[in-house]
Amino acid sequence: MPVTRLLYYWFEQVWRKGNMDAVAEVMTPDTLISGAIAALAEPECDYGEVVAALRNLLGPMTVTFTHAMEAADWVAIRLLVRTSKPSDGTPFQITGQLMARVEEGRIAELHSNMDYFQMFEKLGQLPPEALAVCMTGERLK
Repeated sequence: MPVTRLLYYWFEQVWRKGNMDAVAEVMTPDTLISGAIAALAEPECDYGEVVAALRNLLGPMTVTFTHAMEAADWVAIRLLVRTSKPSDGTPFQITGQLMARVEEGRIAELHSNMDYFQMFEKLGQLPPEALAVCMTGERLK
């Protein structure tokens, strides 16, 4: 399976459908994970719990790869996640970038950067324009 297709399968099964069996199918027990949620997804943690926690915050989602580049066993993608606020159905989208290395058909390394700041703004957990406020040196209240 092409590396990009494996990542699409991972997003479709794990993140969109919540198929936690696909985590063990697509990732190795020693997959190296880095990014904003890396501390929540250490090897001794259940990655499925991290997925479930984030999925519980969001409405149904679709994931589109807007850009993808493969080089041997590496892939870099830019993705667009369309979802909604579960409390009132207000739609919103967030973007992210991800790099992964595949070894023997499974994800061996996963480095991701999603716009969680914007996601939490859209969910009402951070005030609007929170990033702009933080960039002035002010504290969020």
